[in-house]
Amino acid sequence: MIRIKNYLLAFSAVAIMFTLACGGDDGPSEPTPEEQRLIDLAGDTGVTWTAVSITQDGAPANGFDNFSLTLRSGSSMTYTANNSTPLIAASGPWAFNNGNINQLIFNGDSDNVFNVSNLNTTSTPATVTLTVNFTNPNSGAPAGASGTYVLNLQAN
Repeated sequence: MIRIKNYLLAFSAVAIMFTLACGGDDGPSEPTPEEQRLIDLAGDTGVTWTAVSITQDGAPANGFDNFSLTLRSGSSMTYTANNSTPLIAASGPWAFNNGNINQLIFNGDSDNVFNVSNLNTTSTPATVTLTVNFTNPNSGAPAGASGTYVLNLQAN
């Protein structure tokens, strides 16, 4: 019986040393770059971005008064937009373009890729610039004619 107790004591000591050698819980791990970009753009419950300015080919763009874009993350990455057509449809899914966290596509439209730049989440409010070389599938529309659009946005 003493021999069994000695074996159990030795086994317990080895198990405790092994557990200590492996380290404990180091807390939450750092998010991946994609997870961090999702947090920056869409937060936990969604972030609404409003236009500070929108230009087309370097001049103020017309037809985008009160533009807003709400990005949501989670299991379904969706968005809603106001006064955004035809650049961005009123709602639908959004994604990173082929996993590139510096490019966004809306409704699977890989012909109109929005490049993300100047993302500043430490400013109040947070700011971001989206740039797209937009090709309008419905040529001649007064708002949203083809061209290079720069959307300077701030979080609400």
